[in-house]
Amino acid sequence: MFWLLMGLSVNARNQDSRQLESTGEGVLIVKAVYVDTDGVKWFGTNRGLYRYNDLSWRYYTETDHLVGNQVNALAFEQTENGRELWVATTKGVSVLAFDTDGVTGSTSYTANAGLVNNDVADIALDSRHGKFFGSADGITWFHDGSMDSLLYIENYSYLFSTPVRRMDMYGDTLYVAQQGGIGRFVSGVDGITGASRWDGDYGTSPFSNNIRSVMVNGMDKQYFGTDVGVEIHTGYFAKNNWDLFSTDNGLIHNDVISIAEDSEGGLWFGTPGGVSNYTDGVWTSYTSDDGLLNDTVYGIDFDLDGSVWFATASGACRLRNGNFMDFITAVPDREASVIEFRAFYNPATMAINLSYELIRTIPVSLRLYNSSGVLAGVWQDLPSFSGLHRIELPLHSLSPSGPREGIYVIRLIQGNTSESRKLLITR
Repeated sequence: MFWLLMGLSVNARNQDSRQLESTGEGVLIVKAVYVDTDGVKWFGTNRGLYRYNDLSWRYYTETDHLVGNQVNALAFEQTENGRELWVATTKGVSVLAFDTDGVTGSTSYTANAGLVNNDVADIALDSRHGKFFGSADGITWFHDGSMDSLLYIENYSYLFSTPVRRMDMYGDTLYVAQQGGIGRFVSGVDGITGASRWDGDYGTSPFSNNIRSVMVNGMDKQYFGTDVGVEIHTGYFAKNNWDLFSTDNGLIHNDVISIAEDSEGGLWFGTPGGVSNYTDGVWTSYTSDDGLLNDTVYGIDFDLDGSVWFATASGACRLRNGNFMDFITAVPDREASVIEFRAFYNPATMAINLSYELIRTIPVSLRLYNSSGVLAGVWQDLPSFSGLHRIELPLHSLSPSGPREGIYVIRLIQGNTSESRKLLITR
């Protein structure tokens, strides 16, 4: 028991590093993360697409639904036939139909079907179910079952002759992040119309021509990540109302490669030097010194509980209540454990939040050990019927002042089988 506890007490990031090395497949690079309406997490990586429902994993690769394993971007669409996830890869685009149990079917598109370039950097969807696939050679516009190309040579008023990096759609307007400036298309009912790229200072933007990322909230605010910070534009007039967030204001790094907004209006900026949050005029930044898995943050999305997921250059992780957790740095060949469960300590309620799934009725109990291997708590007769269970286990009974801070080990026992996890208790 002592050696079990010692092995489980190492910090999560070092443990994940050992797991990564054991795969022999190199670093797991996560370029995109998306949380769907059921709270299921989808990770686009250099080894395929991974689905995580807080309890179990499912993997999709070139042999199962994807056209390519190198995933660059994800986009969600609600259609009359159900939910679909569009996946941009280096070998084309795949659209996956899915339900609560996972992917139910897929269709893939490549240059043979009309893509301008198979290496698709990003995807944007308009309100009429049109799709825009950005690449080094231009944009493929997929609408009404047909593919059209939007190339610089034909649309030099709207695009730059450089690779498309990122795109964002607001209403009928497509914003394009490129080296050289900001491209723009206005989508009409019958095609691409309206028309010119933002000319002059707007097309090139006042602070930098190197546009790395884009997020548009409509006429109110438009955010462009550049190599000198975040350019902010208000309104529609090209030459007016520009501002800049940079390290002088509180940004962790000036090269901004991802932008996201949470449900409270807080802004999140991913950079090669960490991630910064700007909420109500206050800056908060995180780096690997604070627990962020890797300082290069390619993507950001938000879970149903308000926690923040980061796609990084060496995996993915979650920030919850100021603490980093769920470090995903390797993909095992099979399920990581026989028993699927998740647990975390909530200091606000001084309780363990436990979730587990049963495929049949079986006795369930939980034991808590401190770092010395001493049994600190036991919960018997937990819900035992088949299905998903989420319960709260108060710890005030362990001592009048509650548990001490530190690393604990919890053991979930189902019948004759058990599985252990680390549990960090903080105040």
